[in-house]
Amino acid sequence: MIERERLGLNLASHPLRNKRFFYLILFSLAVILLLISFLAGKIFFEYNDKAQETKASIKGMDKLVKDAQRDEKDFSGRIEDVTIKYKGKVDLINSIILGKSFSWIEFLSDLENSLPDSSYIVSMAPTLAKDSKLQLSFKVAYSNVDDLLELYNNLRALKFNQIKIISEAENEKGLLISEISLNYEKDI
Repeated sequence: MIERERLGLNLASHPLRNKRFFYLILFSLAVILLLISFLAGKIFFEYNDKAQETKASIKGMDKLVKDAQRDEKDFSGRIEDVTIKYKGKVDLINSIILGKSFSWIEFLSDLENSLPDSSYIVSMAPTLAKDSKLQLSFKVAYSNVDDLLELYNNLRALKFNQIKIISEAENEKGLLISEISLNYEKDI
């Protein structure tokens, strides 16, 4: 008889032989799981500390923003109080500065240049307004209506605006007298 050799197939008839292989796989998986858990824990705690620092920093920034807003509100209130307290004085000083900076020579020269040769100013009442504007009411004497029309056109050609003829009358010498109001604006 021929002896036949046995094949060494282990189809779970001998489970103890496969134990070492399964233990190796199980041990490898456990080591990998422990390494992943260790790295995940390290990352978690590292970023948890950073998150806590960030939260503390945000709280500090919020406090700084609230303090700055409170200070801004306080300063705005103080500025408003000072503005109300000194408004009259500031307006007075500004009007004095405006009065000093207003070129009366230029204004009177423009007004004289606008008068026709046969006309003259009888009276005038200038009022210096804000923003370098001058409001003027004056009476002018002239011989005929053509002189008044020429005066009106000359005033419009210069820096005068809102020209209004308020009244007209005749004096004892036979000259016509008109009261005129206008605005004069100086370029600063």
